[in-house]
Amino acid sequence: NNRHNVGHMVIDEVASIRGFAFKKSLILAASIAKESMEESDVVFVKPRAFMNNSGICVKKISGKYKLSIEDILIVYDDIDLPLGEIRFRKGGSSGGHRGMRSVQSALSTDQINRIRIGIGKGDFGEVSDYVLSDFNPEEKQILKESVSKAACACLDWVNEGAAYVMRKYNRRGGKE
Repeated sequence: NNRHNVGHMVIDEVASIRGFAFKKSLILAASIAKESMEESDVVFVKPRAFMNNSGICVKKISGKYKLSIEDILIVYDDIDLPLGEIRFRKGGSSGGHRGMRSVQSALSTDQINRIRIGIGKGDFGEVSDYVLSDFNPEEKQILKESVSKAACACLDWVNEGAAYVMRKYNRRGGKE
């Protein structure tokens, strides 16, 4: 229930919408679900390693399933976005997020699709203390809506593509 697990919350919401379950893979250090959507097979992955080492898992998954960079979407928390906001990007810097930095390093590129979920900055001294803190009851209500919106954005990315997701979700407040 902490801020650093927002990406997992989004993927769990996608699993709830689509009705699939994850299986743990010790070899890949992840929980994985493979689903057919539209005309494609989609692999949903929740790395089981520390966030700062996510790239190791993503590289293994990429190799096992022979994924191109364009076929990868990373979902993660962002302290630079207000709580409840989501943003889609096709590439760019990690913005200081160590998990994204790990993925970029492992894949040797910064041109990775990503959905960032705003968790706000908070009043904690250390960033690590803040991102590892739990949401309060008021924040949980806002979070519930943004997790649902981000899950829909993930499904739209699979079905409609990056340009569609960028147009639909990058508007102020992510509203249609």
